[in-house]
Amino acid sequence: MKAKAKRTLTCVLPVAKNRTGQCIGCGACCRLPNPCHFLKYREDGGSFCSIYPVRPLNCRKYPRTASECLTSATCGFQFEQIPAPERLPLHRRLPAMISSRMLHLISITSWVHMSLIFKQLKKLFY
Repeated sequence: MKAKAKRTLTCVLPVAKNRTGQCIGCGACCRLPNPCHFLKYREDGGSFCSIYPVRPLNCRKYPRTASECLTSATCGFQFEQIPAPERLPLHRRLPAMISSRMLHLISITSWVHMSLIFKQLKKLFY
């Protein structure tokens, strides 16, 4: 359940740029951790989502990152290796012209944005 809650909270974040492939309809992700109510089965044993065109963001973006992919054995999505320069931490990739004050401002705005998201989620669940 912890993984599903994390996916729901992080579904507003972008999908990794190194993700390739497409959904092959295996249905493995729809059974994490419990089978989805919208997962339907064909006579040939295949599965499909009955609300595929309007499915929620956490379904649309699964797997968002390689570490999030719990169904890599059956999933149609793969993650290519990231070239070494892109693995550098963000603060080392930013141009030297950005001062520490600017970085502080960026971190404050990110925190404010996330606090607004959490307030909205709290209203939904409590």
